[in-house]
Amino acid sequence: MYADMICDVMPPIPEDGTGGSSHGINHDDNESDNGDEPQTNIEQLMVSMLEERDKLQEKLHETEDILNNSQQKLIDIEKERDILLHQLSLNTPQSYVHIFILNAYGLNNL
Repeated sequence: MYADMICDVMPPIPEDGTGGSSHGINHDDNESDNGDEPQTNIEQLMVSMLEERDKLQEKLHETEDILNNSQQKLIDIEKERDILLHQLSLNTPQSYVHIFILNAYGLNNL
């Protein structure tokens, strides 16, 4: 008896997710307008979010490529620097190094 009272008081809830109206009264005209609008808004929001995600992923890939290229250029330039420093140390006369040290300490009159 108690279960029968609850069923009489509660409005039916449709299982298809289209939404029911209050107190078991069906307003088909209002339901079609109001039921489609939130669904359309959600779909538009999802499409917008997916487009934004795609743009961000593309920008991320471009930035990763730029970073990788920059890192490779840095490695190449460091290698070139090391080679040039090595060549400079080999080709610089030792007497020049001694003169530089003496001048640096103010002992060039000796």
